[in-house]
Amino acid sequence: MIYSLFLYQSKSGILLYDKNFQDVSDGKLEMFSAFFSALKSFISEMVLSGSKELKNIELGDYFVLITSIPETESDLVIIADKEDNKTINKLVPKLVRIILNYKELFINWDQRVKTFKILDKPLTELILSKKRLVEGTSLIEKQEVVLKSIWSHKKDLSAEVKQNLINEKEILQKKLLKADDFKEKLALTEKLIQISSKLKDEEGFIQFQKEAKLIKDEIIDRKLKLQYYLERTKAALSNTLDNLGRKSLKDGDYKDTYLNLYSFSTKLKNLTDSDTYETYQMLAKALINKDEISIDELSQVISKILAMKDDIDSYLKLE
Repeated sequence: MIYSLFLYQSKSGILLYDKNFQDVSDGKLEMFSAFFSALKSFISEMVLSGSKELKNIELGDYFVLITSIPETESDLVIIADKEDNKTINKLVPKLVRIILNYKELFINWDQRVKTFKILDKPLTELILSKKRLVEGTSLIEKQEVVLKSIWSHKKDLSAEVKQNLINEKEILQKKLLKADDFKEKLALTEKLIQISSKLKDEEGFIQFQKEAKLIKDEIIDRKLKLQYYLERTKAALSNTLDNLGRKSLKDGDYKDTYLNLYSFSTKLKNLTDSDTYETYQMLAKALINKDEISIDELSQVISKILAMKDDIDSYLKLE
């Protein structure tokens, strides 16, 4: 089976085009993003190693076939099952001919990766026509084997460097256990993935990759809930104001607005700075304590709530 196809710029190792033919549904691509990143980084290093001959690099039960295309100053890279080596070597010249039909794209490249999306249809159609080469599972089912094979091509670390990384890993793990802020937790986890890669620790690599995915999923879930509570807050407040008629703002029933806005502020915690989520907590509390503030202050509170931005990202501090 062919799992992935890549096109790299030979002189820089920049990835120009990639296509997955493996099962990465149900969020698996995001789940194993660090794994695919490590794989692409390894291939980029191989491309930059200098050889312009046909390369065949074994990765356990798989192999990486690198074919230089001098006319486009690019390298075609295919990751596939080792048993399909001969079949794929026969397919490569046909793939190269398709790429050469778009030679001008490479010569006059505008530095935009999406330029090469035009290759998607002809390359994909050719590969999909060989059903035997696209029927299978996924590299991620044996990612431990692939990771070990990738790292076997890399030089071993000195004892000193290795120990320093182990010490750093222990410190970061302790920080991760104490961290509440999602931005900090994600940064720590991604750093631990990098260290695990340097240490050639496939168990740690996979563990922290999963933890990073859980954090990202929690952020997505929080953002959905924030959107929900924000919409409910504005709808409840608008409904209260519509029902007031000629009555004073002090006569309004703001209970639903309070509950939704307070929930909104609670969901902001760990996603932004304390000043931001405390601001909305204070606005919510002002509504429920309306009799303790002046009508002008209540009017200002209502105006601030109605003026809240609909873009959830504007409230977050994740970048």
